[in-house]
Amino acid sequence: MVTHLGEPLKFANSNLMLRTQMPQKNRSRFLQYGQSIQFLIRLECTAVCICLGSTLLCNASMVLADGPQDNLPASVRPVPPPGIEVDSQTAQRLRDQVRQLDETLAGLGAISGPKISACSVLPRAVRMSLDTGMFYSENDLRAAQELLDMARTRIDLLRNGADTLEIMGITSEQSNTPKLMVGGFVSKIDQSVQPFGIVLPADFSVESSRPLRLDVWLHGRGEKSGEVAFLKQRQSQVGEYAPPGTVVLHPYGRYCNAFKFAGEIDVLEAIDYVSQILPIDTNRITIRGFSMGGAGCWQLAVHYPDIWSAANPGAGFSETREFLRVFQDEVFVPTPFQEKLLHWYDCPDWTNNLRSTPTVAYSGEIDRQKQAADVMAAAFQARHMNLTHIIGPQTAHKLHPESKVEIQELLDGYLSAGKPVCRKHVDLTTFSLRYHQLDWLSIEGLHHHWQESRVIGDLSLGKISLSTQGISRLRIQRGKADALVGQEELEIVIDNQHLTAPGSTKGADLWIGQDPSGTWSISAAAETTGLVKRPGLQGPIDDAFMDAFVFVPPIPGSGNGLVDSWIDREYQHATAEWIRHFRGNVVIASANSENLELLDKNLILFGTPRTNPLMAKILPLLPVAWTQQDIAIGSARGDAQSCVPILVYPNPLHPNRYIVINSGFTFREFAYLNNARQIPMLPDWAIVDISSGATTQLPGQIVAADFFDEHWMPN
Repeated sequence: MVTHLGEPLKFANSNLMLRTQMPQKNRSRFLQYGQSIQFLIRLECTAVCICLGSTLLCNASMVLADGPQDNLPASVRPVPPPGIEVDSQTAQRLRDQVRQLDETLAGLGAISGPKISACSVLPRAVRMSLDTGMFYSENDLRAAQELLDMARTRIDLLRNGADTLEIMGITSEQSNTPKLMVGGFVSKIDQSVQPFGIVLPADFSVESSRPLRLDVWLHGRGEKSGEVAFLKQRQSQVGEYAPPGTVVLHPYGRYCNAFKFAGEIDVLEAIDYVSQILPIDTNRITIRGFSMGGAGCWQLAVHYPDIWSAANPGAGFSETREFLRVFQDEVFVPTPFQEKLLHWYDCPDWTNNLRSTPTVAYSGEIDRQKQAADVMAAAFQARHMNLTHIIGPQTAHKLHPESKVEIQELLDGYLSAGKPVCRKHVDLTTFSLRYHQLDWLSIEGLHHHWQESRVIGDLSLGKISLSTQGISRLRIQRGKADALVGQEELEIVIDNQHLTAPGSTKGADLWIGQDPSGTWSISAAAETTGLVKRPGLQGPIDDAFMDAFVFVPPIPGSGNGLVDSWIDREYQHATAEWIRHFRGNVVIASANSENLELLDKNLILFGTPRTNPLMAKILPLLPVAWTQQDIAIGSARGDAQSCVPILVYPNPLHPNRYIVINSGFTFREFAYLNNARQIPMLPDWAIVDISSGATTQLPGQIVAADFFDEHWMPN
């Protein structure tokens, strides 16, 4: 089944129809963010997104340090800020061109994949700025017109049978300087076309199949950095680094989220896309960045150690509390469940995973954000590891020229051979099964989420030795371990227990599980008893927004009480903020749609059992009681007249996907002011008193909140 951008998603044998659009009530919400925002709705457009224009900031003279005024939740300034007023004639001229380009692309239905997204990313960027008034200068308007002109050129090449690189303007013509191009990929999360830039070496040839090193560079924070400005910048600026013989990928990462959550997934998808159109050496991929990009570099490095050959974080934050204290003069006191959730993006906790990834940190000597690398250096030292930390002398928040040379020489040395095809020694730490993989070893079950869990493994011919902490299930992927390929029998020593995998399992993945007594055993399949937390289905609420999902609102006009009004506002808030902050499409399905519960997407349900038929169908299968009088989750109770349950849970009718009840992503407007604040604010479930309404931090007063246990039951 092929879905085209801007068209309804239609499903055979069902009356289900999903639409990418902005709900009517969300439109008025955008007007609240500044009187100068001119929010022009194009009713015929079904994909409504936000563009937040202007440049990406990364040096000391351009960075706006957050001050005490940004520590006041009751008076949150809008992020992104309002743009200039665009005269109606200019706006209509641009809008007409966008519509024409959309219609042309829709008419090329037989063509799909990278070629289409290389074209559609350009009008989408302009459409977002028009729909939300996010142009910040006359230069932005000129850049928008240039993108539309480029889109026409690309469409002509597409019609004439050009390949993806030629459509993007890359040929074999020799050059003395690096070659720049921009493109886009279709996100699996919400079908939005997300932009990226690429820098190719000067001697790049489309005829060459020689695998190239890939450096992934993550940009700094810019509150006016929208897609139009990003694409324009990536067409004109090489960037901080362009090593010879290297492709440099600049992901957009969905604006100002420090490449977390959907931004994190976008980086991975951008790498996959570029690997489809260019000959990338997968054993020579680095992750790099500065400022906000440095923070993204830290978290991507520690969470995906099997991808990177080296990491080069510069001047970003690496954890939450200490950074906010030093940089923001803010004392953050987390609740007990937030204390656990800090493990998600607090990188010092995951330092152990960098044992196999050469890491070169950079800081300016007089930069306040040097704090981040100092914290990581201490975490390295505590684990008897050493962090290479290059410090620019008497330098504030920018890269020192001599330090850049030193960094590049170190990385070139690490990248000369690349990471090993198969590590013989692995050492993997996790706090969540979202991050569970290192080469041939996969952690498939934990005794307790959000507690440090670790496995150390050594591989030799026909034998694996393992030691574990906090782990209940493992998977050995034989196809990724050359020492295991073709072995009739495999000896496994795990926590001093000796096991033998019989010859009948030759070539198959092996699953090793631990029973309640602590005894390990081997099987050739993922044998578990009942519902368990597992990779990709482990919570918390925010995890559901890192894969394909659909909003399912209550039936219009089906409720009018206090709870119904709050649900309606929160639905409008969740969809509006997905567009505004994560730059995405809002995909909506009716709660009356047939077989919606079987859709292979996470279902984000808003309503009550009375106003959302799908919720009424699924709720009896959840460990939640919700009557007209009471709400109960485990031992927690709430008055159904003034309280609402919020939770994530495996969809009982499609157990490979989540359902979420009455929540979007859980951090709110206050967190937008500083990327370090953008952490999960709720765990797996909560009961919320909504009597006083939502704030810029929480959806209401939290009566009770906690995690489900490893079998998805209330603690």
